[in-house]
Amino acid sequence: MKSLKFTLSLLLVLAGFALSIHPVAAAANAEIQNDSSYISTIGNYHIVGEVLNSGDTWLQFVKVTAIMKDANGEVVDVRFTYAQGERLPPNERAPFDVFEIDTAKSAQITSYTLALEFDAVAPIENLLQIQSQSSSTDSVGWYEVVGEVKNNGPATSSFTKVVGTFYDAQGKVVGVDFAYTSPADIPPGQTYGFKITVRDAVASAKISRYALFADSSQYTSVPETPWPVILMVAALTVGIVALRRKKA
Repeated sequence: MKSLKFTLSLLLVLAGFALSIHPVAAAANAEIQNDSSYISTIGNYHIVGEVLNSGDTWLQFVKVTAIMKDANGEVVDVRFTYAQGERLPPNERAPFDVFEIDTAKSAQITSYTLALEFDAVAPIENLLQIQSQSSSTDSVGWYEVVGEVKNNGPATSSFTKVVGTFYDAQGKVVGVDFAYTSPADIPPGQTYGFKITVRDAVASAKISRYALFADSSQYTSVPETPWPVILMVAALTVGIVALRRKKA
C-alpha cells in the first residue's frame, strides 16, 4: 500500500513538473560581417559582405539596405539587395553585393550604413554536395571557380545554384558571385558541373580564398569548412597527439 502511495505521489510530482515546462520559441536573428567596399572597373560602387544567421531558426528573404553618403555626411543614394541563397540555416553565412549603378553617384560615396530585414522559414535537408572544385585566373584577370554538385536526395534538385563568397587575406569579403549548374535541374544521384566567374579585375586581384555553398528549391548543400579552419583543426589535432605522446 505504501509502495502504491509513493508511486502515485511520484507520478503527480512528475506531471506537475511536465506542466510547468514551457517550450521556448525559436528566435530569428542575423548580423552583417566582414563587409567592405570598392569601385569596379566600370565605375560602380559596390558594398560586399556576408550575413550570419545568429539565431536558432532558418531565414529567407534576407534583405540588406545600404544608405550611401558623401564626405559631408549627405545621403547620395539608398540601395538594397538580397543575400544569396534561398534559405539561410542557423550559424551559416550568405554573401551580398549592394551596388550603385550611377557612376557619377558612385564617385561621391565615401561611407555607408547597412540595415537588415528577414523572415523565418522551415528548414530543408542538406543533400547537395560540392565536389572537385578548383580556381584560377583567366587571361583578362577574372577569378574563376569550377566544380561539380552532386544531388544526394531522392528528388530532382531544381534550379541548382552555387554561390561563391570571395575573401582577401584579412578575411574581408571582396567579391560575391554565383552560377547555376549546367543543367540546372539535377536528378537524384547525378553530378553536374558549374563555373563561377568574378567578372571584375579589381575584385579578382584581391581574392585570397573563397567559400561555396549550393542550394535549390528542394535542398541545400552540406556545410563547407573553409581551408583555414581545416588547417586550425589539423594543427590542434597534431598538438593533442603530441601531448598524448609526451605524457605516455
